[in-house]
Amino acid sequence: MDTSTSAPGIEVSAVRRIADSSMQGITRDNRPSKPSDAGWRVRLMKDGKFVADRHFRDLAYHGRSRAKRAAQCYRDDMATEHQIQFTQTVHTDLALQRHAAGLTQAAIASMLSVSPGLVSKWEKGGHIPAAARSLFQAAVQGELVGDAPSLAGADIRRIRAEVLGWTQTQLADALGWAYAAVGYWERGQRRIPGWVQVYMQAIDEGRVSGKQY
Repeated sequence: MDTSTSAPGIEVSAVRRIADSSMQGITRDNRPSKPSDAGWRVRLMKDGKFVADRHFRDLAYHGRSRAKRAAQCYRDDMATEHQIQFTQTVHTDLALQRHAAGLTQAAIASMLSVSPGLVSKWEKGGHIPAAARSLFQAAVQGELVGDAPSLAGADIRRIRAEVLGWTQTQLADALGWAYAAVGYWERGQRRIPGWVQVYMQAIDEGRVSGKQY
């Protein structure tokens, strides 16, 4: 099983073919309301019915990695028993990181306040701004709180100028947005996109570090 991923913060543009079987049917269940129950969930369907649905607690297997391995073994056994074939798909390293964290595209999209379709586009090699890449990596590393922010133009200006020490042009470059848009947001003349608010709040809280100039 190949579990290699790129180092955090290093952008890799090459597309590679990976075997989704390493994490197919397995998701991470952190159980924030009861951390002692955190673990891995195995769910497999065939002909519209669940043929496997089991939770593997980290504590029961003496660690996250051992619980993950137990979940993979169980998943493989059930896939063999029910003759389920896992397919191969083409993804970038963003997908490798997400699979390793046991997260779905929908989960990442929710944390970043974007659509699952945009996450899919990024993972297939679509252009992703530097700020969005930083957010994506923070999400798979469990560094985002997941609360939907509600920032005003004055907040964007303060974080840009006082926390990042950037000009509007520098912020626009990191966000992959037009320079004029930053001015509109800061003056309250246009709605601030959800993922931009998530990024700026993460910067303000020290969960993400900005692109260096």
